[in-house]
Amino acid sequence: MSLIDFTRRNARPLLFGALHSFYSAPGQTYVIGLFIATISATLGIGVTEIGALYLAATFFSAATLVLVGHWIDHVRLVHFSAAVVLALALACFVTASASGPTTLLAAFYLLRLTGQGLMVHVEATATARTFEAERGRALGITALGTPLAEMIFPPLAILGIAIVGWQATYAWMGAIALLVVFPLTQWLLRTFRRAPPGMTRPQGEGQRLIAGLRALVTSSYVLMILPALAILPFHITAIMFHVTTISASKGWPASILAVSFPVMAVASVAGLFVSGQIIDRYTARQLFPFVSVPVLIGIALLAMFEALWTMPVALGLVGLGLGLARPTLTAIWAELFGVSALGAIRSGFAMYTVFMSGLAPFVFGLSLDLGWSVSAILWAMVAYGALALLPVMFAERYDFHREQRG
Repeated sequence: MSLIDFTRRNARPLLFGALHSFYSAPGQTYVIGLFIATISATLGIGVTEIGALYLAATFFSAATLVLVGHWIDHVRLVHFSAAVVLALALACFVTASASGPTTLLAAFYLLRLTGQGLMVHVEATATARTFEAERGRALGITALGTPLAEMIFPPLAILGIAIVGWQATYAWMGAIALLVVFPLTQWLLRTFRRAPPGMTRPQGEGQRLIAGLRALVTSSYVLMILPALAILPFHITAIMFHVTTISASKGWPASILAVSFPVMAVASVAGLFVSGQIIDRYTARQLFPFVSVPVLIGIALLAMFEALWTMPVALGLVGLGLGLARPTLTAIWAELFGVSALGAIRSGFAMYTVFMSGLAPFVFGLSLDLGWSVSAILWAMVAYGALALLPVMFAERYDFHREQRG
């Protein structure tokens, strides 16, 4: 089936997933980071203190994610999606009313849990369950919501801050979630089955969560690739959160970022389409060892060169790696463990990645405070990534399907 025919035939479930990935933006670092300077000036909270609040909120949201993410395994998707979208709207309204460190911590916690965590969790889990033979292609299409949001949200957020202020801008994002995203996603869900493939409910909630997490922590394959799984959330979040610091250290004008982010978004789209085709033709496990390589090359370029072309090329490589990874890091769990406990398994993985993404800005900032140069930090990130990929090469020697049966 051609891509056009596939998209037309499955338009509603694909749009449902893409809409969730697209409107995860209010809780993503690339949007929240645009508000930090204004929040600091308005509330009188230092940027370092805001970074600490952001770190704490991300850790708390990661811990919560594993507790609520598995509910998608035994709650009707129409109800789970509704709760997530409404919670995201609430998060935006709480952010709009933040007046000090305590309320800002609560706002960051809700944004990270609902936006970066649960909205993406719904998109990936629902899509992986709905599509089997062409799972990679479907995940590549629904994940297109992310690069589209990366192109649309930053300029609109900057414009909103300039015209109505940062609090009103977040209030508008909450209103759109409530009045547009919520009814639209509920309408699209008419095409979903009541129980997606594998949802036969043989276990209770607690049993399903425990079984899913046990499958993760007892798998030799997962343990061997765990360091590599940290590369993308840690490295990409560190770069995005400190991108202005990196640019300033090279003497580049701020305008270079206006060119670089669209390049990143386009490259991410290319990666999504390529990864979907590879996953369907081969497997996600075969693709996984290579998805971090463009990111590491991009970071190495940032460490080596000071020419203006470096930033758009580097972010383009980061976007390519991100595009390759999005479908891969959902399809790989379905390949290894099936779909019956996919929500529990993926929420456990998401807890880990959210934790690493929250740690990244703090570690990068602490390294700067300790006197490390930006280039030295970037080289350290490349070195870690290269070492973390080594166990992945050996992991494929195991018979993991037999391991899971045993």
